[in-house]
Amino acid sequence: MKSKTPPTLRGLLDGGLDLKEVYHWINKKDRRNIAKCDRPTYKQTFDAYSKVVTELLLKPKAKPYKFPIVVRVARDLFDKHDFNEVCFLNPNYVAPAKGLKPWGGNPPKGHYNCNTEKHNQYFGFGWTPWSKIIDTLVLVEGKAKKLPVTAILGEILWEMTFSGWTEEATIKRGKDILKRWKDAKKDIKEGKFVEIPPKKKGGYKIVIPKTVQQDFKDIIDKSST
Repeated sequence: MKSKTPPTLRGLLDGGLDLKEVYHWINKKDRRNIAKCDRPTYKQTFDAYSKVVTELLLKPKAKPYKFPIVVRVARDLFDKHDFNEVCFLNPNYVAPAKGLKPWGGNPPKGHYNCNTEKHNQYFGFGWTPWSKIIDTLVLVEGKAKKLPVTAILGEILWEMTFSGWTEEATIKRGKDILKRWKDAKKDIKEGKFVEIPPKKKGGYKIVIPKTVQQDFKDIIDKSST
């Protein structure tokens, strides 16, 4: 992406790129990252994403979303491997004071509130409606600048469809996730959770609500088939 002016998502979709290359990128990504039983053929990927692109290009003109889309290379906190990440960039990010540790609301001394918008440099796509981001700028950071434009678009489309194949399905999935989040909070309040102690002194313990435990079980059961 050598253009001085960052393109919008619509501009990438309607800018003359070879979409077959985009779909091939997505297909290879899926075949590396999902369970063997769910790996799609190229034709399945082509058919699914052709419909996604059609829906996106039919969206009416919109104001740019408050956060630009950014494609970057991040590092997995668990396996320490780099991966391509698509998220929103917070243009008003403020780094917390040096030495402070993250905390929720009302942080004690030596911590900062990591839930405030200003202290989050990146935000997940989540279930943001497609119609809100169709005319939003696409930025590329760091190592991701080495990716071809077709790969940039492929990564964005892959992330957008994580929660559904249509905008309607994405919004519905978001509501479902919000409900499960409320269920998890209820589990914690009622003591229905397990705790994993910190690996080292001064670390944080992990609390896993009953609702989330069942989600893990379902994923493991599906991956083993």
